[in-house]
Amino acid sequence: MKSMIFDLDGTLINSLLDIALSMNSVLKKHDYPSHEIEKYNYFVGDGALVLVKNAMPENSKEEEIKKVLKSFIEIYEQNTHNNTFAYEGIYEMLEKIELLNIKKAVLSNKPHKFTIKYMEKIFNNFYFQEIHGQKIDVPKKPDPTMAVQIATKLNTNIEDMIFIGDTSTDIKTAKNANMKSIGVAWGFRPIEELKEAGADFIAHKPMDIVDYVSSL
Repeated sequence: MKSMIFDLDGTLINSLLDIALSMNSVLKKHDYPSHEIEKYNYFVGDGALVLVKNAMPENSKEEEIKKVLKSFIEIYEQNTHNNTFAYEGIYEMLEKIELLNIKKAVLSNKPHKFTIKYMEKIFNNFYFQEIHGQKIDVPKKPDPTMAVQIATKLNTNIEDMIFIGDTSTDIKTAKNANMKSIGVAWGFRPIEELKEAGADFIAHKPMDIVDYVSSL
């Protein structure tokens, strides 16, 4: 039986605007220049610390980076995030996956508490066997450690695992774990990045994921 691991931001949910608004407000608070929303497509994907480093001026001191990171976590936690939602077609795709009795998991570089928060808020009608965000004691993607652990917990052979994401980080995670990979075209990064990273399949709409999995 096959199992699937989904990335969260840019794959299941569109969270870019809320991330950008939160980060820009923090930058202004600390007297740093803010950025156009579109730039955050390339700032996100590798965790909160990398997001902050990408958004701050080059050669920022470590002490300042830590201050801004702390502020970002605080503000992001407080915001209601009315601009974060599941992409069109995601619910229908998940319903089909559940009908196929395929196990589902989420592995995100978003801090774990926020990953749990969004899964409970947006996907409370669906059952995911495993949900993991970035944790201090576990290497983040593209390190394959957590992906392999999830496969073990799902009692699924590596060759039957499929990793779905919207960035090269996700595709590299799949490759590092020897899993099949699906790159999604509706996320934060261009299709070219996913192809160059070696995605086994490109999904142009959520139901393409169902078609691909059903064909294996």
